[in-house]
Amino acid sequence: MKICDKCFQDQEIISFIQARSTEEGTCECCAEKGHLLELNELLEYFIAFFSIFKYNPENGVAIEQLIQDDWDIFVSKEVCEKILFDSFLKVEIAITLDILEPALSGAVDVKVSYIDEIDESVAYWGQLKDDLKWRRRYLTDIDQMIELGWDSLFNDSYLIDGSTMLYRARINGDGQTDSYKPIEMLSPPVEKTTAGRANPQGIPYLYLSTDPKTTLYETRVSYLDNISVGEFQIKEGTQLKIVDFTNNQSTFNHTDNMIQFVTGQLLRRAISVDLSKPLRRYDSELEYIPTQFICEFIRYITKVDGIQFNSSLRKDGTNIVLFNQEGIVCTNVELHQITNIEIGSDIIS
Repeated sequence: MKICDKCFQDQEIISFIQARSTEEGTCECCAEKGHLLELNELLEYFIAFFSIFKYNPENGVAIEQLIQDDWDIFVSKEVCEKILFDSFLKVEIAITLDILEPALSGAVDVKVSYIDEIDESVAYWGQLKDDLKWRRRYLTDIDQMIELGWDSLFNDSYLIDGSTMLYRARINGDGQTDSYKPIEMLSPPVEKTTAGRANPQGIPYLYLSTDPKTTLYETRVSYLDNISVGEFQIKEGTQLKIVDFTNNQSTFNHTDNMIQFVTGQLLRRAISVDLSKPLRRYDSELEYIPTQFICEFIRYITKVDGIQFNSSLRKDGTNIVLFNQEGIVCTNVELHQITNIEIGSDIIS
């Protein structure tokens, strides 16, 4: 079967098809006009990708649903089904992995789950959260985390340098009419450091955002508050390594390490949900303990300078937490006044 670049939303696969295609025409799968390529050109990738699944007729999920929900590879569920159950592909994958073998006998729904190696590693995050909050806080089983490969699963990182501008906001105290000084925009001293999403009480981390507006949401400002917004820059000649909890990478370029890559992606997504979960005023600070722990694990085991995660209070906002503020400087502070706050709500009962 000839497929085209319009069958996919994974940009890496689209680029591969466009680069390898030698003709354009109507696709046999999606009926769109595009760059055509024989499906067998993607066989190596699909065999590697399907190695992350196991056949699970009792407790699994339909394979096309799991792929679309978790990986967003195909342009639609219908296209996904047509490609997965193409006679060539299902035979080749059934021979190699047995995953699509039920489809050879005409089964419509092939239910799968992730292989045990992936499932156990990702599921351990839920067990660890319960341990840290309710059972043992200071003698956590680090060996189990190392055995599951967690020491190598937080390698999706990038470097930031002086070309990156970051921001932090502080609400001005009563009667303070001037902005804070740049030195006052850094982390508080240890004796004044309260527990946060990433840091335990008494251990200061520097909370920053990638744009000024997100900082206003993160500080939970009120109408007519005066607020100081500081602009931060990495010191000249310094680079900081950041673990990224926001980046959903394509599986396409990971045929050589597919299982480890997928495990890392799914684990970071699970942790990202907790990093980005807003803490309501009546929630306990116990909810912070698992993310505080994982930040400390990343800091000392992975040896990085901070993490990046989605804002819990502003859609599309991004936060960066630095474990140490020695490599960054506040270059400018502006005083703002909050002139408008819009509140939305949904009926839940």
